[in-house]
Amino acid sequence: MFFTDFVMGTLSPFIIQYLLWSNIFSQQSESINGFTLNDMMYYYGFALVISRLNNGYDLIQTFSRHVQNGELEVYITKPYSYLSQRLFTFFGESILYLLPLFIVFLIKFITDYPVEKGLSVFIISVLMIISVIVLSQLLCFFLSFSIAIMSFWVIEYNILLSFIILSSSLFGGVLLPPSFWPDWILPLMKYNPFRFIISAPAEFFVKMNSSLFKEIIIGGVCYLLFFYAFINSMWKKGIKNYNGAGG
Repeated sequence: MFFTDFVMGTLSPFIIQYLLWSNIFSQQSESINGFTLNDMMYYYGFALVISRLNNGYDLIQTFSRHVQNGELEVYITKPYSYLSQRLFTFFGESILYLLPLFIVFLIKFITDYPVEKGLSVFIISVLMIISVIVLSQLLCFFLSFSIAIMSFWVIEYNILLSFIILSSSLFGGVLLPPSFWPDWILPLMKYNPFRFIISAPAEFFVKMNSSLFKEIIIGGVCYLLFFYAFINSMWKKGIKNYNGAGG
């Protein structure tokens, strides 16, 4: 399952993007919107892998099933909150997808890392990368749970899945980096939560820009607080309407 998902969901789209952008750059200058062809390929490599790492499809499907089948009682009576249980499960299911992310990092390190920067800069870079990965995972979870909690009122979870799949591709920068969109829509593409989950981390991993790192941390934390408050509010409302016979 993992191999099939990796090939169909990551490798195949990357090959398509490589063929497309190679043709575009062959007819343009060496840099487009601050991206060289090398940067663009690493961006899509990271973005596609992160989109597989940071996806809440199973979370939405599982929560919807628990609500519709009246199975929440099994989990809400446990010592840990339902939110915590789903969070640890989410992290556990994501671990396998760290492998392709590590492979992309390894390739970039071997080919691009400036050795003259020294060990201290390398350690700081690694810590920044880990911080961005963890924050993007947390943000993905809370955003996905915010959508999943609508299952208290939306019976068909496929509607919710379709929404998050489309939003991740469009607003997350998987189809196109945010800087390539027209100016009138650029604020939406730069400051929506999906960008801080996928495209902003991908761009940071390519360019290792300190100002972008600060933007990710500030934007990510603000959205985390917002979604946490939203989940608490909607959980209280939803659980009142919930009954053990189903949602």
